[in-house]
Amino acid sequence: MRRRWMLCLVLVLILAGCGTNQETGVSDDELIQRSAAGTTHFRSHLVKEPEDAEEVEFVDHVDGDTAKMKIKGKVETVRFLLVDTPETKHPKLGAQPKGAQAAAFTKKMLEEADRITLQYDVEKRDKYNRVLAYVFADGVNVQEELLEKGLARVGYVYKSRRHLDAFKEAEKFARERGLGIWECSGYVASDGYKPEKWCKEKEGSTGGTMHTVVRDGKTYHVPYDPKGPDRDCSDFGSQREAQAFYEAAGGPAKDPHRLDPDRDGVACESLP
Repeated sequence: MRRRWMLCLVLVLILAGCGTNQETGVSDDELIQRSAAGTTHFRSHLVKEPEDAEEVEFVDHVDGDTAKMKIKGKVETVRFLLVDTPETKHPKLGAQPKGAQAAAFTKKMLEEADRITLQYDVEKRDKYNRVLAYVFADGVNVQEELLEKGLARVGYVYKSRRHLDAFKEAEKFARERGLGIWECSGYVASDGYKPEKWCKEKEGSTGGTMHTVVRDGKTYHVPYDPKGPDRDCSDFGSQREAQAFYEAAGGPAKDPHRLDPDRDGVACESLP
């Protein structure tokens, strides 16, 4: 009887484990498949769009943590609260590793959104008179997305701390997995980024080991294995780098990584 009872208990536990994962909202089988492909983020997003968020119009992106928005009929520069992405064209610091990827990700997220909203906190503007806000694209918080994907660090923390704990969780998620800016030890510092600490033993702007691929008589040197995990445009430092990977993977005839959604033969057109 004891053995039969134990077998029943095991069967109940197995059945209970099937179906939808309560934290992620997707089936366990789907989680396994996504994990194998290297594309799943398992943490639940904590920052929700508030009902009183102000709807604005996206005008243009500046870099990973700054964008131009039309607010009440006036074009303003909006600085994203509590995050700091690597520079892309700073007059003194120049371009920093992963800066181009962060900028491309933010641009894509804002350009493709049907609705952009802002939530404010204690400080309304910084010393450069830029509007300070939490930014939502179709209800998804841009800062949390950047942090979770390793494209930003938590930074510039003053009195505005409404979503600080959630942002730290997202940053921890990326840091523990060595994503993006966390690929190289010492690159992220308390006061910004240290390009001299970027992985010297690695090649390419993405920080990965280069792969040599020969296709149709042409040789490509690309930062990822075209037959490896799924990649998107934010994984590349330039359009040229993404184009080489796209062609090495079979483009334009085949586009397994979906880098050319409009099928015009040009991959990741948003990248510099």
